[in-house]
Amino acid sequence: MKRLLPIFLAALALPAFSEDPDDEAIAVFQAVQSAWASGKAEKIGTSFDKDSKVSLSLDDKGSYSRDQAIARLKDWFDSNPTKSLKLQKDGYEGGANPSAIYDYTYTDAKGKVQEASLVVSLVKKGDRWVVRSISVMR
Repeated sequence: MKRLLPIFLAALALPAFSEDPDDEAIAVFQAVQSAWASGKAEKIGTSFDKDSKVSLSLDDKGSYSRDQAIARLKDWFDSNPTKSLKLQKDGYEGGANPSAIYDYTYTDAKGKVQEASLVVSLVKKGDRWVVRSISVMR
């Protein structure tokens, strides 16, 4: 019994050393930010759930499957290359549906530089955070 006590106490302490769910969400936001800044729709798509719809509000609004959302983002980046993307201070909001807000500058299809906010929202699916919605707000 004396030998089992340290093992039991160590097992109780394990959850205290697990990664904080907010850190996992922040890692997804950072991955999306990096991929968005470089116009990599496929890399953003790795943060989508394969079995759920993704809401995109770019120049129009819609709900798309993973593959459709990636194709839609490719079209967006082809017409609207990113010039800059910067996380706003305190842009992460915690809770069951965390979101991040970025200052976003891009060149539109007419060659005009546009400023907007990019809002990315997550939802927990199983044991991982996935992108629920992406909105460009002018």
